Amino acid sequence: MSYTQEAFMGAGDLNLDVYDSAGEKTGELDVGNATIFEIDAPSIEKKEQIGMRRENYGQTTKSVITKVEQNLKFTLTDINRKNLALAMLGTDADYTQAAGDNTAAPEEIIAHLDKYTKLASRNLDEASPPVVTHATGSPTYIEDTDYEIDYQVGRIKVLSTGAILDEAVLEVGSTWLEIAGGFKVDGLEVNKIEAYLRLIGEDQANSRDCEVIVYKAQIEPAGPIKWLGEELNSIEFTGKILSTSDGSWDVLFY
Repeated sequence: MSYTQEAFMGAGDLNLDVYDSAGEKTGELDVGNATIFEIDAPSIEKKEQIGMRRENYGQTTKSVITKVEQNLKFTLTDINRKNLALAMLGTDADYTQAAGDNTAAPEEIIAHLDKYTKLASRNLDEASPPVVTHATGSPTYIEDTDYEIDYQVGRIKVLSTGAILDEAVLEVGSTWLEIAGGFKVDGLEVNKIEAYLRLIGEDQANSRDCEVIVYKAQIEPAGPIKWLGEELNSIEFTGKILSTSDGSWDVLFY
């Protein structure tokens, strides 16, 4: 009898289809580079009957599986809006800002010495610096003497070395530029993520295609999002495979 060695070394593209609140699929999305996609061995709970007769004392005479659980894990290195929403148990949306100004009706703020106060808009126009006055309309204060402006974020810091008193009421008239192509993720907006997973794979050891299909898994973030660091980031997830009318999970080779 001949023997054919069949090793396995996998590469693949992981796709997630997140179920909506009605339990309907929303479309498979390629989540980018997945460095880990593993399905753990089943965790099995059993009820067993032990013989007490002389001929079978201490031996298992009946065994019934009462519970089977199987978990998976995956790690992603693409830190995009959809993956961040998964990692933050959140929702994502476009973030844009139209160019504009409030110079005709300046916004009112309370001064806090040597601390920043956020203004209504971001991306302030450095070519048209904000005009800062007392709420009565006079005096007009001087940038870098009485206050500093963070043009990127849209913040003002009142300087204790200047002429503005702590907790003074100020009016700030600003001009801001357009922001296009941004996005926002609101964290902790959902308490459950269920998804269909499909790994479109390649068995590199045997030059054949394969797919791993998980019909439904409840997934959750399993590691930190490192907003500061010297290494490229990754985000980790774990999941519990759920039983469906289509099954739990399958593997196809072709």
